[in-house]
Amino acid sequence: MVSPEILNKAAASFAFDRNSIEFISNSTNNVFRFTKNNEVLFLRITEKSHDYINKVNAEVDWISYLVNNGVHASLPIKTLDNELTAVYEENGKGFIATAFQCAPGQFFNKNDPKLWGTFIFRQWGETMGKMHMLSKSYRPLKTRRDEWRSSEIANPYLLHSEYNVLLERLKSHESRIMKLPRDGNSYWLIHNDFHPYNFHINDKSITVFDFDDSIYGWFSLDIAIAATHAVWWGAQKDDRQSKNEFANKFLHEFLEGYFKYNLLDEYWIKQIPLYMDYRNICSYFWWLGSWDGDESRLNDFQREVITNAVKIIENGLSFDGCEIVLNYHERTN
Repeated sequence: MVSPEILNKAAASFAFDRNSIEFISNSTNNVFRFTKNNEVLFLRITEKSHDYINKVNAEVDWISYLVNNGVHASLPIKTLDNELTAVYEENGKGFIATAFQCAPGQFFNKNDPKLWGTFIFRQWGETMGKMHMLSKSYRPLKTRRDEWRSSEIANPYLLHSEYNVLLERLKSHESRIMKLPRDGNSYWLIHNDFHPYNFHINDKSITVFDFDDSIYGWFSLDIAIAATHAVWWGAQKDDRQSKNEFANKFLHEFLEGYFKYNLLDEYWIKQIPLYMDYRNICSYFWWLGSWDGDESRLNDFQREVITNAVKIIENGLSFDGCEIVLNYHERTN
């Protein structure tokens, strides 16, 4: 948890009332809400070494470029020193503070047709398509965001029984992905986590936020991440057939919006199911990557999904929602 002293420094840097701070979450970063001039804003504190400041600057510089060119995204707020970040040290640790405007609107609701359905899927696709189009013209800072790379999982507890089945699936996908081409029309700076809880919907408009996972990667990977999470949280039924049907419907509408701004040839559209399956297998290692081998530390849900995943893999199947064939040809605006 961030200390009161660090929060005091952040309040001074961004010129807001320290008493207005409200804690939101502390997963990857520490996130707070605060008010300034009657406006609700968000403060993000990242605990990293001082060297990481350039990576954060690269993130917020790209966001600023996107917003200045018409993308609806949470705009970074500058400090009193006219900087997009503020850096502090405490007990030998580094803390990087950034602040952002609040995205108007609310999260999706799959039971509300105004907040989930064809129109939202197309708006989502349009927003990502515009981001990818602008990504190709963006000129990055000297220090860039990281490139996509394969996982570095050396957990010895994953080398046995069902855990190794999952690990081998991950390695297999990453081996295939590593061999895919990287060119300026298919691979550049992407959000890398543009899921339904990273945008708000307001008056039929989408505002995206939370760019701290942004990397240089494939545009079709970015699309697949959106589709994967749409299936996880937005499919009306939980059976395999329904999820595959939903994935097809979602991607049809999403790509209708996407191709208004950015073109991808059919080769890259056909890679989307692979990337979706990859995103699914990655999800297990968000908590298994650092697992200490103690079975009692896995809750009932985790044990159940591991068992189901192993069955799917051993039967030679893709994960639910990924068993689709996409044949979209290149389109013009």
